[in-house]
Amino acid sequence: MLVAGLPAVSAQSGQIVVNSTTVEPSEPYVGESVTVRATVSNFESSSGGVDLKEITLRSGGSIVAEANNLGTLGPGGSVDVPLSTTFTSAGEKRLRVHVSGRHENGNVINVEYPVIVTVEERDVRAGLSVTEQTNDTVDVELTNYGNTNLSNVEITASVNDSQVAQRYTANLGPDTNRSVVFDTADMSDQVVLFTATYTVDGETYTTSLSKEIDDESVPGEIRLTSIETTRTTGSVTIQGDAANIGNTDASSVLLTVKETENVSHGSPSGGYFVGRVEGSEFATFDLTAQLSGEPTTVPIEVSYIVDGDRVTTTQEVPIDSSGTGVTPAAGGPQSNRGQGSGGSSGGLPLSLPVIGGVLVVVVLGGVGIYRWRQH
Repeated sequence: MLVAGLPAVSAQSGQIVVNSTTVEPSEPYVGESVTVRATVSNFESSSGGVDLKEITLRSGGSIVAEANNLGTLGPGGSVDVPLSTTFTSAGEKRLRVHVSGRHENGNVINVEYPVIVTVEERDVRAGLSVTEQTNDTVDVELTNYGNTNLSNVEITASVNDSQVAQRYTANLGPDTNRSVVFDTADMSDQVVLFTATYTVDGETYTTSLSKEIDDESVPGEIRLTSIETTRTTGSVTIQGDAANIGNTDASSVLLTVKETENVSHGSPSGGYFVGRVEGSEFATFDLTAQLSGEPTTVPIEVSYIVDGDRVTTTQEVPIDSSGTGVTPAAGGPQSNRGQGSGGSSGGLPLSLPVIGGVLVVVVLGGVGIYRWRQH
């Protein structure tokens, strides 16, 4: 800490005065470079200029910093003079700024100004922490708890003693922190060693943190929800949402009326291609089934790809025998009727001819043909 302004009035001799001094940094530590900046002025009322021979920073009888041959300071002029030094021990340091010069009339001028600097022990302390983790990323924060400046900061991630990633940050002053983001998609359920390396006054330091990366992802899973059935003579129309109840995407979502003794593909659509449904989102669908006898449910085959694997399930949709009804699917998320926020724009109603074991879908109004081979 700097205690300046001792005494209450500026030190002066003749026409020269030391107006003030500042210390940078204000709370230096042992071994850190400290700059005492002195402002020296010549009165406007001075009868002439002063040749500044030497300005020194003194501790006891020793000169710890000096500036020489600063030129002539004319009446009303001033100059800022930086004087830099370091300290090898902590404690209160009583220093003096000493100005030596010669007036143009030949008079010798000497001025002193007291400066007190409090030097602290050097404290190099930094810590790493994980501040946030998502499915695929983790935020790692480095905090400077000491009184030194951390420079050349690098943070690395290692698995089984092999470095897998590295990040760089700007320098950190005392009581500051910075974060970097690591991609952890390939680190799930592994222990990762995060290591921060930095320099202080030319010396290299490290601090480390081990963290097990939890796999918080829930694989995509398609369920039919908010189902409405409209029954007519010999057929039933099924509308609803194909909801993804996981938090990873499901792609190539295809809904098909599964044929039984009393249920067959209907017209115009016994199949519906939904496409991609993002995690925790849904898309609407529309299916028609032909009925014979008195079936109470229609089996809907749900097929989709998640995490590179094809998944196929069957969901039984109850039929409201009264003619028109709404049948919510138990256990799945409910939503308002209409276009889902995370699905495709309405999906594709499919006619379902089977040729040689291959389900062929022709998209009218375009040239695309979708083929799906049943394995």
